[in-house]
Amino acid sequence: MADTALPEPLLQAYHTTRYGLNDCDWQLQLDQAQPALAPHYQRHAVHCAAYLTACNPLGELLPDHLNARRMAQLRQALQRAGWSWLDGHGHDPQGHWPGEDSVLVWGMGESTARAWGTQWNQNAVVCCGTDMVPRLVLLR
Repeated sequence: MADTALPEPLLQAYHTTRYGLNDCDWQLQLDQAQPALAPHYQRHAVHCAAYLTACNPLGELLPDHLNARRMAQLRQALQRAGWSWLDGHGHDPQGHWPGEDSVLVWGMGESTARAWGTQWNQNAVVCCGTDMVPRLVLLR
């Protein structure tokens, strides 16, 4: 796959994960266009979005209460910075990795998503551009 320090099984897990969104009957899947993003892009007057989490930094499992605290801090930081988002939940359909509370941030491009993901000690973020195709962006 890509030039990265991340092990192949972890990369495969990212690709099988379903990136869900609260109150939506659709989800994001890497490398598959999601036309349901179009009305959201239009409503928010954006042409991109980024799927972020603060859970389980650098792939190290944290207790639920610590992940919840990190997500509350992430949402507060996003709010202070003026971003809008839709809450979501990434889940492994094979059940090998616990689900992670997440956010889809409207109008956040790849370079900004990289900075936020790095700040929150993540291995990767998911970015969607004008083509509405979610792509994995590796940070390590």
